[in-house]
Amino acid sequence: MTRFASLGTGGGPDVWVRSRWVFNCYVFPTASDGAPLVIDCGLPSHAHQILRQFSPERATVVATHTHTDHVGGIPELSAIAPAVALPARAEAFARGEAPGGPRLATVASIAPVLRSQAFELSAVVEAGRATAVGFGLRGPYASPSPSPVYLADGPFDLADGWEAIATPGHTDDSTCLYHAGSRTLCSGDAVLTVDNRAWFNPERWDDAATGATEDRLRGLRVDRLLPGHGRPVFGTDLLATALSATERPTRRRWSRCTAARPDR
Repeated sequence: MTRFASLGTGGGPDVWVRSRWVFNCYVFPTASDGAPLVIDCGLPSHAHQILRQFSPERATVVATHTHTDHVGGIPELSAIAPAVALPARAEAFARGEAPGGPRLATVASIAPVLRSQAFELSAVVEAGRATAVGFGLRGPYASPSPSPVYLADGPFDLADGWEAIATPGHTDDSTCLYHAGSRTLCSGDAVLTVDNRAWFNPERWDDAATGATEDRLRGLRVDRLLPGHGRPVFGTDLLATALSATERPTRRRWSRCTAARPDR
């Protein structure tokens, strides 16, 4: 997908997505006082397309966690966007504390998700060549923005109706964004999707934290699930039937929810 494409409203704020292989970036064009809300600008090409299609000079740019594939495009926007928001835990990383995240070898545990979106070698190359910001690919942590704000657990002041939810487990800075009015969850890597079904991420750094996050998120009513990896899914109470991080998906298709298809 070259351009951002609309997923429609689905009963909530209009949301647009650009996916290169499993690298999803979302834009809510009018979510932040009529200005764009950008979630997980992980590739430079995501940022370049935002510059073409939206109004980055008014945008709020948010990362659900600071793995490089979720923040790699932020340097392209940070000089233009009025606000870049990172998870609260990333403030300690900027002071020199080592981030907590899964070993690269554990990526095999999400192989069904990696197969669920059309593979693009050029996306992998782009991710590898992007500016070394965040953590997880190479070198120590580097902030993707020189002056970010940090997202505490609770209401998100930069976008009406949204709240930040600390969801450690995949990484120790993992954070979801939830819009209760439309039951929309931007889940980052806390919850993935496979075969039109939510899956709490088995690629985890901390088992106990993952379990606590799963318990917390299952208490939310989610009808629009926008994962960091996997296809966006619209349905009814999607986390009620979500696979646990300790389960493996089958090939069964779940009819109660559908993959949200971009308008072309």
